[in-house]
Amino acid sequence: MSKTKKLLLLGIAIALVWVQFVPNLVFGANINNAPATAMPGQALEIDPPLIELRGNPGQTITSQIEIRNISSGPVIVTNQINDFVANGETGVPKILINNNTNDPYSLTGYIAAIPSFALKPNQLKTLNVDINIPQNASPGGHYGVIRFTGTPATLSGTASGVALSASLGALVLLTVNGHIVENLQNHSFTVSANGNGNSGFFQNDPFVFSEVIANSGNEHVVPTGLLTLKDMFGHTVLHLNINQGLGNVLPGSMRKFTETINKVDVGNKRFFGRYTATYNVSYGSPTKELSASLSFWVIPINLILIWIVVLIGGFFLIRHLIKRYNQHILDKAQKSSRTKK
Repeated sequence: MSKTKKLLLLGIAIALVWVQFVPNLVFGANINNAPATAMPGQALEIDPPLIELRGNPGQTITSQIEIRNISSGPVIVTNQINDFVANGETGVPKILINNNTNDPYSLTGYIAAIPSFALKPNQLKTLNVDINIPQNASPGGHYGVIRFTGTPATLSGTASGVALSASLGALVLLTVNGHIVENLQNHSFTVSANGNGNSGFFQNDPFVFSEVIANSGNEHVVPTGLLTLKDMFGHTVLHLNINQGLGNVLPGSMRKFTETINKVDVGNKRFFGRYTATYNVSYGSPTKELSASLSFWVIPINLILIWIVVLIGGFFLIRHLIKRYNQHILDKAQKSSRTKK
């Protein structure tokens, strides 16, 4: 076998091991929409993927999770409890492998250990999850994930077998009653052309609006509302929903929401002139409001240049035709004068 082929096979083998062994640190694209079914090659599915609870300090809350073995053989199911935070502005939860129980938003110390168990093919098991809220628990949100891994029973407890399996988790969002602070702030509100760069002048659509909202409170909140676009005459061009997926903004984090507008949304009309965009969202209990505005111009320079070329060309064409017509009249008059002589 050639050296090149050996290196290629070695690279493929390393990639496969990496995919199978490295824990899945990011769950889903939305905190409220974690995956409900197992990934390819996974042996489990879980329901619900998201658990939202509320309780008082000193209280024990019991919730339930259903685990099903969707593999063709028996598996041993183990679990691990971790905290999670927002991964940047995307809203994607990021698992914290090294738990910090001193974190005011930590949940791992509250969830009772769940013993491992066996599942036959297609067997469904309902688990009780006990959450013991300490008397001194800080009010507001606490966030964790319970990750389950299914290992083939034939490999469990053996040193020679290697189980290649990813974990599947249920996100837990707990609110501890007390002094709850719900406070969102507008971090930025921008518009870009097709998502490339931010400017106050554009030539054409589509336009991508981005609202980055910061949560300086101590509880997760779900902002919802509308983006309104008006033209230079104050006429409403259209409304767009903000956060249709009902995504949470975690405390101490920022989250970006985006909406795209193109000419199809306004009846295939061409954008031209000055526009004002305003977003208004509401959140919390009692309801609070957050809003921001921006203005931008749409000037289709390329189209204008084409029209300028057309007008200039038309001007010289008409001028040429007029000169020819005048010359024709002169020639005709001269010919008529010679005829009379």
